[in-house]
Amino acid sequence: MAIISLEGLEFFAYHGVHDFEKEQGNSFIVDVEVEVDVSEAEKTDELSGTIDYEKLFHIISAEMEIRSKLLEHVSSRICDAIFKYWEQIQHVKVRIGKLNPPIGAVCKMSGVTLTKTR
Repeated sequence: MAIISLEGLEFFAYHGVHDFEKEQGNSFIVDVEVEVDVSEAEKTDELSGTIDYEKLFHIISAEMEIRSKLLEHVSSRICDAIFKYWEQIQHVKVRIGKLNPPIGAVCKMSGVTLTKTR
């Protein structure tokens, strides 16, 4: 088993509870880890035996475009979309951080980490 990850993906999206967040948007940082058997890739040196980083990015990007109030909801959708595309993935971990969250104080980033197992 291996952990394959994309870290520090940057998105501009419209997630948030407040109306101004839905209208103005904000910057988000996303990290995703997937656990998968890569023994076939180890033997063959072929992409078909592992996870395609580019496809993984496109799945994450598509889910980040869907407006949501809560990062928990976005994280869950990302996990579900990854499981749907790759049956061989057993675990997914998604971290989403909202830069400069509107909490009334200086805060570099708020975030949610969600882990799902098939």
